[in-house]
Amino acid sequence: MMNDKTTIRYERKIKGCIKNAKVFDEIVRGYGSFGRYVESFGNLNEEDALETLKINLMKKFEFLGPRTAYHFMLDMGLNVWKPDRVICRILYRLGLIDDKNDIERAVKVGKEIAIKVGLPIRYIDIVFVKYGQRGAEEPFGLDDGICLEKNPRCYLCGVTEYCIRRTEP
Repeated sequence: MMNDKTTIRYERKIKGCIKNAKVFDEIVRGYGSFGRYVESFGNLNEEDALETLKINLMKKFEFLGPRTAYHFMLDMGLNVWKPDRVICRILYRLGLIDDKNDIERAVKVGKEIAIKVGLPIRYIDIVFVKYGQRGAEEPFGLDDGICLEKNPRCYLCGVTEYCIRRTEP
């Protein structure tokens, strides 16, 4: 890994990857599969089970903080969203969270939005990320994101009246 020029060659992270692979292997050996380990936390449609799983993942795996744990859980198909910096930036600008680093409040807001619109939180996650991330998204009809960190394209935004960052075109 250290010789691969396409890999980040940060020794602590490489050692963390090796350790995490061993932890993953231990889990599979102990539970028969990683899925069974995840299911051992109970009904994963309940907040308490999801929270316990998140905490357990962060304790077991290196370099896995709350944001990454939520991202990992989302990728496993669980009913969470990843409150990354893009999502937190948008929620903050809309006044839905008071601090861009308030991950737990961002998670609650995401769930509230999903309930109100009647769609899976994964759909809400996709829309927010595409709305606030650089890069073309043909299915969304965008040649770039809208609520960008630098140079947001407020003239394209449909909710500027609620935004603390409002700018003129």
